[in-house]
Amino acid sequence: MELRNLKTFQTAAELLNFTKVGERLNFTQPTITTQIQSLEQELNQQLFMRVGKKNYLTPAGKMLQKYTDQLFSIVNEIEVAFSELGTPHGSLKIAASEIYCTNYFPVLISEYLKTYPEVHIQLISCSSNEVIKGIETDIYDIGIIVGELSKKGIKSIVLEEEELVLVVSQKLYSAYSIPRILTELPFIRFKIDGNFDALVKEFFNDTQFTPKKILEFGSEEAIKRAVLNQTGVALLSSNFIKKEIANGELIPIRLTEKKFPFKTSLISLEEKVNLVTFNSFSNMIQPLWLKANEIE
Repeated sequence: MELRNLKTFQTAAELLNFTKVGERLNFTQPTITTQIQSLEQELNQQLFMRVGKKNYLTPAGKMLQKYTDQLFSIVNEIEVAFSELGTPHGSLKIAASEIYCTNYFPVLISEYLKTYPEVHIQLISCSSNEVIKGIETDIYDIGIIVGELSKKGIKSIVLEEEELVLVVSQKLYSAYSIPRILTELPFIRFKIDGNFDALVKEFFNDTQFTPKKILEFGSEEAIKRAVLNQTGVALLSSNFIKKEIANGELIPIRLTEKKFPFKTSLISLEEKVNLVTFNSFSNMIQPLWLKANEIE
């Protein structure tokens, strides 16, 4: 049986008027009659009967109507599903630590939605460990973490590589010697788990830097402001403070020639990387990531 003939029958079963069927499908009446007769011959059943001036479905016609309605419902679902493959749509759950949610995503999401307004984005702020767990359990579609993740079933894309820099305000640098800065001023620590925490510990071990007092802040922006306000010293990411270093507000303190690089990565389940909505976001975020923190 041809789908074309079944579509003609479905329309005729709905309208019970071959003239109206022809108008809807843009077929001539002889074409409609030929297609209906072809079905009747294949099924060896009469599908319509005429009483007076009206058409009615026979019992066989009613049975075929039920099946054609089911068939074309599935056909419509197939057409919709495949048409949507080329257009990002639906929802996208993104999880990242507070620093990324605050400093990067306002710009990134705004730019993304200009191109793909049909996508609904939900941004969740949480720790790196919670991001990884949420990706593994399919709670989140995309995660942004410090460092890289090498796990089976997880796709990791490096967005940026920076360096941790120990900095102090220009005023304190002018007022104190380096030894006094390191021994007397509080160290302001970014309260974050995972790779960042491990890198800070590595810095302490390699430089033999042992601050007497540690303050913990939950935001890199808050730490930068505290350092600028002469509260203490801190390890901050190089890209985040390059403007303040360039204009002399913050002074880097080099305790070793060794550099302490760290990466920012986008992670997701491998099974999602070929989905059009994921690809549209990952392709957009990579070139914009480095610029996002520079846009006022």
